[in-house]
Amino acid sequence: MNLNKQANHAPPIAPLKERDWKELLSLFDRQDSDAIEADVVNKLNMLYPEPSWDEELSFEQEIYDFLEEYL
Repeated sequence: MNLNKQANHAPPIAPLKERDWKELLSLFDRQDSDAIEADVVNKLNMLYPEPSWDEELSFEQEIYDFLEEYL
């Protein structure tokens, strides 16, 4: 990876030093990033439930009756 490569964004207020580039690269250049991503997705799925508007729900009509006047 070229550490001196310029991206399409505003330049930083203070340029990064070589040691800073190396540390940033070490943070994001990990062999276990796929496992970390899977763990994050798993935790997020536990925190944010899926919507309940599945058509297979037998009580669907009763749940959303109050919306009928707005639709």
